[in-house]
Amino acid sequence: MILLIGMVSAVSASLHGRIESRLAEGARLVRNEQGAGDYQVTLRAEAEDWNQEIPFQVKERILTKEEQETLKKELYGKLPEIIQKENSDLLHVVSELELVSSVPGYPFRITWSSSKDERIDGAGKICRKGLIQKEKVDLTATLFYGQQKSSYTYEVILMPEALNEEEKFFRALEDQLSQWDEEGSSKKEIYLPEQLQGRNIQWREIKKEKGIFLFFLSLLGCIWVGRGMENDLEKSCKKREKQLATEYAGFVNKLRLYLSAGLTVKNAFFRITADYDNKRKEKQKNYLYEEMKIACFQLENGVLEEQVYREFGKRCGETRYRKLCFLLAVHLKKGNNSLLAFLSEEAEGAWEDRRNMARKAGEEGATKLLLPMMLMLVVVMFLVLLPAYLDFGSI
Repeated sequence: MILLIGMVSAVSASLHGRIESRLAEGARLVRNEQGAGDYQVTLRAEAEDWNQEIPFQVKERILTKEEQETLKKELYGKLPEIIQKENSDLLHVVSELELVSSVPGYPFRITWSSSKDERIDGAGKICRKGLIQKEKVDLTATLFYGQQKSSYTYEVILMPEALNEEEKFFRALEDQLSQWDEEGSSKKEIYLPEQLQGRNIQWREIKKEKGIFLFFLSLLGCIWVGRGMENDLEKSCKKREKQLATEYAGFVNKLRLYLSAGLTVKNAFFRITADYDNKRKEKQKNYLYEEMKIACFQLENGVLEEQVYREFGKRCGETRYRKLCFLLAVHLKKGNNSLLAFLSEEAEGAWEDRRNMARKAGEEGATKLLLPMMLMLVVVMFLVLLPAYLDFGSI
């Protein structure tokens, strides 16, 4: 399917490139209209016995002076409606203006300047603070086209502020605070006014409350850490289960060999654990033999063998360990004859299960390699098809 899609895409791209041929009537290139941008074309020049490929960049068409003047007049007429934004017109400005840097359909770059920057800045923000009557501001738009530029000035009328009594009171309070701050700039302390316009003033400091944010942040951290601990515990449990299943065959085989040599189950446990302790420095932690060490400690402390074997099976968790430990507890009364026969059969079954586990792990590994193989296949197809596509397009 991927190969088919690639072939269809290659053929479609080739046909599309031929349909959109830039070379017209053998020796004519068509420029893009203004605003469409430049384009790159590769030409092959053939002169009798000689031929050579020549890359050539075709620039877009430049407007004539007449066309520029026509577009400028159109744009100057449209700019007031564009920049007025939420205002009714430029003669009744009460909110910010939208001073655009370009207008779609026109090839000009626009910059703005104001006769009173404290009232209208270059971004179009309006400051009417303290404005008690209409104020005229000249707003100049400068249009750039290549190295050429031209300017046009618009008359903007800022309307005075309309403040209610409350807004006037706090405006006066802000002005008084600024005045006191300037007058007492050399003093160590600033005294805030306690009365203004016959009204008593009480001051309170507003502090940003960070305690709630820190609480929720710590709560989120606890959830994240707890979830991470659960994931680690789950991974450790899966690793333990897998290791116990893998070690079962070797454990049964060792136990059978020691019992065949005449040792009791108790002594076999001690011998297997001693062998593990001797090689412990060379190997990583083995969950099966760690459980056996616990069983050996219990036997040394006088716990009944039957109870030790049953608890060992419960800690291991798997059904096979439970079944084996149950038989080890039962054989204490019946002897080793039937136990050895059972261990021989169990060892053969355990080795077969281990081979199946190894086969399953190999199949899972092969499945995980499918995605990298597909990615490599895509890269190889691209490397094969790209030269063919380039050669086909030059025909």
